[in-house]
Amino acid sequence: MTRRGRAFAELASALLGSALTVLALWLVSEVRSAEPAGGPAASESLRSPSDVRPVASYALEASLDVDRHLITGRGTITFVNVSEKPLSALFVHLYLNAFEHERTVFRREKSLGFRGYDRVDEPGHVTVKTFRWREEGRETWPAGAHTPGESEDRTDIEVPLPRAIAVGETATFEIEFESQLPSVVLRTGFAGSFHMAGQWFPKLAKLETDGSFTHFPFQRFSEFYADFGDYDVTVDVPEGFTVGATGRLTEERQEAGRRFLRYQEKAVHDFAFTAWDGFDERTERVGDVELRCLFPRGEERAARIEMDAAKLGLAFFGERYGAYPYETLTIVHPPEAAAEAGGMEYPTLITTGGSYLGSFTPGRALEGLTLHELGHQWFYGLVASNENASPLLDEGLTSYITGEAVLALYGPDGLIDVDPFPISLFAAERAQQVGYYSHQAVAAPAGAFAAGSDYGALVYARSATIYRTLDGVFDGVFAAALGDFARAHRFGHPTPDDLIAAVRSRGGDAPATALRRAIFDRGWLDARPLGISNRAKADGKGYVSEIAVARYGDIALPLVVELVDESGVSSREILPAGNGVTKLPYEGKAPIAYVVVDPDGVVLLDEDKRNDALGNRPPSFAFRTWLTSTIAAAAVYHAVSP
Repeated sequence: MTRRGRAFAELASALLGSALTVLALWLVSEVRSAEPAGGPAASESLRSPSDVRPVASYALEASLDVDRHLITGRGTITFVNVSEKPLSALFVHLYLNAFEHERTVFRREKSLGFRGYDRVDEPGHVTVKTFRWREEGRETWPAGAHTPGESEDRTDIEVPLPRAIAVGETATFEIEFESQLPSVVLRTGFAGSFHMAGQWFPKLAKLETDGSFTHFPFQRFSEFYADFGDYDVTVDVPEGFTVGATGRLTEERQEAGRRFLRYQEKAVHDFAFTAWDGFDERTERVGDVELRCLFPRGEERAARIEMDAAKLGLAFFGERYGAYPYETLTIVHPPEAAAEAGGMEYPTLITTGGSYLGSFTPGRALEGLTLHELGHQWFYGLVASNENASPLLDEGLTSYITGEAVLALYGPDGLIDVDPFPISLFAAERAQQVGYYSHQAVAAPAGAFAAGSDYGALVYARSATIYRTLDGVFDGVFAAALGDFARAHRFGHPTPDDLIAAVRSRGGDAPATALRRAIFDRGWLDARPLGISNRAKADGKGYVSEIAVARYGDIALPLVVELVDESGVSSREILPAGNGVTKLPYEGKAPIAYVVVDPDGVVLLDEDKRNDALGNRPPSFAFRTWLTSTIAAAAVYHAVSP
């Protein structure tokens, strides 16, 4: 079975098990305010790249041999010890070595329901030829180095130093290396003459305040973590190849049949580039940003969709989370043969993807994908959390803000706005994560997830569903808190505790406690009306009713309960945050006909939406409608998902 087939089967099973999951969300109004929340407008005073003290800066020259798929590199790494202790060693990541043979950490892990092939047709690796401490005049690269505790993995290397780097000292390392790109796999590599160079150079691990380095091998479900620095990279490629890269193009020349392009950027924590002789391109000025899209020739429609989405996204995300601070943004749409290079983010450069026909299918898959990768410019790019330890701050927050953008820009049925089965992104995310809460804590590190299906359901879908539920239940608290969080930790390296603190500052203990329980403790909830008791008053003037409402699980949220009597009169009660069974008294002229918990559909985290309504008579059940809607939702979601 194909990956998509497995994914469809998993989601269909989850939907069938939870019955009205999608249909209930489809029928319940999801329209919420799309006005930006969370702080001042984009014109506010925020930290800019020039305000950031660089820690690890790179000046590199990279020559791409497009026939051998080989990058010959040289240059310098300028490193400042900003910690509280002298440093006797560095840690350097050589992540292309994840693809050199079948026994690396990455190759031993299987995708199991998530992106990434389980094979590498052509291996890749990095060979470090020189790692020389300029000030000391000493070569420092260790012979035979490997990842600590992993004798056959060379992606995480400790480099002992001849003397300690003092606190506040600057050290410059002269490097020479060769990077053999693999056949395209999981964010990097080549396919024919197309090249995507990600994690292609020796890269310092993140230095922490206490003098330790946060270092880890290349893992399938993990992305990256590094210090901010200034990058100055010159790439040379054959004439006829178009290049896209992190940063601003500041110089260009041609010499001996090759193009030399120099890119510079301040305050970023990675650098990637692409080169291909099959690119066409579109450019447009959007405020202070030069927007560029590189795409396969003949796919102008996809490029137009992605450019339009990026223009809208820059304004939307900038207003909510602080203005985009760089002068360029490059969108790369890889060819179909390089699908694994798509759907990825690097500073000032994102990759999208999809087939030629994909841009003609119903729905907004390309818009959603573009907005998601653009959203990473904030949550990973500017708010540089540890993607290995806390992927919920990276993929989870970006999934949430993608949904907010799709809602605001394209309406409540923004994913598939096609009759007879319009589907919202919120409904699709909710459907994907139902039933997964017990598998693993949402806040687990990337390497702790046993399967890719768990990682996708929990880190992407459940994280977003948690955040969206808190926002709905607590009247915009999470959206406002996230705006605060993004501004306070701009060019920082926050943790989940910082996000919880931002929620507490905006909304108090109730939403903060619910968030902590939901992400750290496998928290869950299921609210349902248990029973309706009606009896006529002794004087015959009206009825006295009692409604029992249960809240199971360990996440305590306020709950709205709607009561409708047989004459059509409705009223609402708000139950304070809590768990267990609550009995609501009611008096009216007519007996209660039915009860609905969460009538506005904001508690998307509720595990079972089938039981949200209860009538005092046996209900009729439209099985065909439910079955058709459920299967259609599953099929459409996986037809358009990247």
